[in-house]
Amino acid sequence: MTIRSPEHWTLAMPIRTLVVDDTITYRKIVSEIISSLSETELVGTAPNGMIALKKLGHSQTDLVFLDVHMPEMDGIETLKRIHTEFPDVTVVMMSGISSRNTSDTIEALQSGAIDFIRKPDSNDFQANSLQLKNDILSVIKMMGIKKGSLLSRVSRPSTINRPQTAPEVTVRRPSVLRNMSFEICVIGVSTGGPEALNKLIPAIPADFPLPILIVQHMPPHFTRSLADSLNKKSNLHVIEAPENEIIKRGTVYIAPGGKHMIVRSNGTSFVIGHSDAPPENSCKPSVDVLFRSVATYYTGGVLAIILTGMGNDGCSGVRMLKRQKCYCITQLESSCVVYGMPRAVDEAALSDKSLPIESLAQEMVTLTSRMM
Repeated sequence: MTIRSPEHWTLAMPIRTLVVDDTITYRKIVSEIISSLSETELVGTAPNGMIALKKLGHSQTDLVFLDVHMPEMDGIETLKRIHTEFPDVTVVMMSGISSRNTSDTIEALQSGAIDFIRKPDSNDFQANSLQLKNDILSVIKMMGIKKGSLLSRVSRPSTINRPQTAPEVTVRRPSVLRNMSFEICVIGVSTGGPEALNKLIPAIPADFPLPILIVQHMPPHFTRSLADSLNKKSNLHVIEAPENEIIKRGTVYIAPGGKHMIVRSNGTSFVIGHSDAPPENSCKPSVDVLFRSVATYYTGGVLAIILTGMGNDGCSGVRMLKRQKCYCITQLESSCVVYGMPRAVDEAALSDKSLPIESLAQEMVTLTSRMM
C-alpha cells in the first residue's frame, strides 16, 4: 500500500470512514470524532466484522477503523477479507494494551493494516478522547490530508496492471563501497514498519555477520510483541533490546517503545543503553538518537537502512554517520506505505541505493559476504 503522490490528490473530498467495534461506547466516541472533522465523513458503524463487510459492499468507503477483538468475526479475519474483497480500502486497527491485544495488533500490522490507534481508557473517557482525536488526526495526516486543502486517496495497488513509475533499483554512489567493512547494521522505520520488517527480517540468514539495531516508532508494550512475532519466524534471534545487553552478531535488537535506544561502552564491549530524554522529531524511540550514538562509538563501517515511514526521523542521523564510514540504503518509493523518511534521506543526497523491501535481505547478504 502506497500513499499516492500529489498528482493523484483530489480537492475537497472527505475520507469516507467506517467504524467497527463491538463496544457501543467506543463506536460512539470514534464516530463523534470522525463526524466532527471536516476532512472525514462517517459512512456508518458496525458491531462486528460480518456486518462491516456487508456495509462495505453497499457503500463507498476509504478508511476503516477496526477493532482487534470482536464476536462472530474478529479483526484479523475481517482485515484479511477487506484486503481480498475491497483492496482499495485502508484499515487502521483499534487496540487495547493487554498482551493479547498487542500481539494480535502486531499480526494485523504485519498483514497489511496501515497503522493502529490505542483505544481510550474507560476510566476517563473525556481526557482520553482528546488523545484519541489527536491519534485520528495523525492518521488523516498520514493519508496526505491537509486541513481545508488537499486530500490524498490511499490505494493498495495490485501487483497486476500496476504501472512502474520508478526503477526497481536506484544506485547513486556505487564507488562508496570500496574498502568498506561493516561493524553494525542500523534500521529506522515507522508507518508500515511491521509489514516491512515481517518481509525483511525472516529473509536474513542465520550467519549474517552483523548485529542489527532497529528503531520502529511504536508505543510501549507493542515493541515486545513485535520482537516476539519476528523471533518466531526468523533465523536470527530477535528481542526487545534490554539495557546493558552486550551487542553481538546473530541478534536483532528492537528499541523498546517509549524509550530511546542508544549504544554505549562498558569498557570492554558495546552494549545497549536506554535513554529517557525527550522525544526527537516527535518520536520516542527516535532513529536519529540511535544513529548519533552509533556514530559516536563505532569507527568502522555502518550499514544504515531507512524504511517506510512518515516524517524525516533518521535523516540527520544518516548525515552524521556519513561523516565516518556509512553505506545507506533507502526503501524504494513504490514499495513504501508512506514515502516520508526514505524521501528525506533521498532528497538530502544521503542514500547510496534504493531498493524494494523484497530485495533488501539479499542486498544485505551481498554487501557483507566477504565478512562471512
